[in-house]
Amino acid sequence: MEVTVQHMEGARFSAEARQHRVLVDQPAEDGATDHGMTPSELLLAALGSCVGQFVVQYLSLRRLPTQGLMVRVEAERIARPLRLSGFRVEIVAPGLTERQLRALEKTLPSGLVQNAVLNETPLSIIAASMHSGEVAPG
Repeated sequence: MEVTVQHMEGARFSAEARQHRVLVDQPAEDGATDHGMTPSELLLAALGSCVGQFVVQYLSLRRLPTQGLMVRVEAERIARPLRLSGFRVEIVAPGLTERQLRALEKTLPSGLVQNAVLNETPLSIIAASMHSGEVAPG
């Protein structure tokens, strides 16, 4: 799995994966152009989408309604060290009974993004003057 993020101008970037493209930016009040979600918002969107896809699969397999399904994700911004913490995911699934909602909760989390957030996932950052695999001009 790979995403390429290309700087456009200011705080704006284009993130590309396969044939898809998403603009990433910062809010205007931070001196940027607000042409896209912030990286932190994209992280929350990835988490909510991952949970949502799991929930749709769960509901569909049980022939339960998916219409009106919504996932809301919140996180707290912590200053030292700078990070997001206290992730909260709320699933709104209209048409489900209280018993069905509790059964759904018991099956979570099990998705790729949830597990990356829950576990201490290794991260390496390497700085280079050109993309790996490129040949330096001769």
